Amino acid sequence: MWFFMILSYIMVALSGVGLFMIGLNHYFDFWAQNHITLDLLVSIVFIAGQTLVMFFFVGTGVNIREYLESHPALGKELYKQMFAIKRKLYPPTMMVTILFMAMVIIDGAFYIGKVSELWFHILYILTLYYYFKATIVQHHSFKESTGIVLEMTGAHNADS
Repeated sequence: MWFFMILSYIMVALSGVGLFMIGLNHYFDFWAQNHITLDLLVSIVFIAGQTLVMFFFVGTGVNIREYLESHPALGKELYKQMFAIKRKLYPPTMMVTILFMAMVIIDGAFYIGKVSELWFHILYILTLYYYFKATIVQHHSFKESTGIVLEMTGAHNADS
């Protein structure tokens, strides 16, 4: 669990650096090749990072449900809390992923002269906004899910 959580943080941070690089490359052309190669490279990291975050919570939710099924005395409240976390997490995570892919496609279309640069600017600003929003929600979700796991296993009470 901890390995995947830390890997998620690393991948999301690398995604942010890549997103920033795409914006800078659009204006300063520092990437030696063309825009498309940088966009594709960053896309691989970005999509892998967001997918890892979503699957972390899918896996954690399944583990919590299975643990609670084998320990019925704990009730179902912890699983409901995990479900609530996923309801907060998935919309901004999916939105940033969709906006990012649209931005990359529009950047490529702009690069070959098919669309106006304005569309890239709009999508880039929206993607940045949702990247920060999703990252904050993901961080809070990681903290809450860790709290649920600690409470579920009794490790939270053992520290007191």
